[in-house]
Amino acid sequence: MIVQRLDLTIHNRNSFDCGVPELNDYLAKQANQDVRRAAGGCWVAVAAVEDREVLGYYTLSAEAVEVSELPELPKSLGRKLPRYRRIGAALLGRLAVAKSAQGQKIGERLLYDALTRCLVSEIPFVVIVVDPKDDRAAEWYGRFGFRPMSGDRMVVTMAELRTYFAG
Repeated sequence: MIVQRLDLTIHNRNSFDCGVPELNDYLAKQANQDVRRAAGGCWVAVAAVEDREVLGYYTLSAEAVEVSELPELPKSLGRKLPRYRRIGAALLGRLAVAKSAQGQKIGERLLYDALTRCLVSEIPFVVIVVDPKDDRAAEWYGRFGFRPMSGDRMVVTMAELRTYFAG
């Protein structure tokens, strides 16, 4: 599997079906516009370099969160956060896997790719935020260290990710 930037000249967005109409429609109708407008990035998983079939995708964009919305963190992590009212974050806005590819750990690979991109980004982030669609998705993100914050959002700190990826 290869993860690459969405490319309209290669990737067939219209046949993608993850079972969630909103996520299918986003890839088919909105993702390219967001990329062109620099509102966010979209990466797709394909089986091979020139493959047209999208097995899954995710989006990343810049975000800022109120420190007061963050969950209580262990003191060792809390000390690493800047003392600002709002902090920089990466928003993992969407992550979806085609029904035909579900159960093959493609979601985990896409999440790993997204987190790695955030870690090596030249633009520093303090946290990564996700907005899980439902309780099942929230449970899935929880297995990767995301914890609930205000509202339905979840968060993981970059310090936690650095420790995880270093070990």
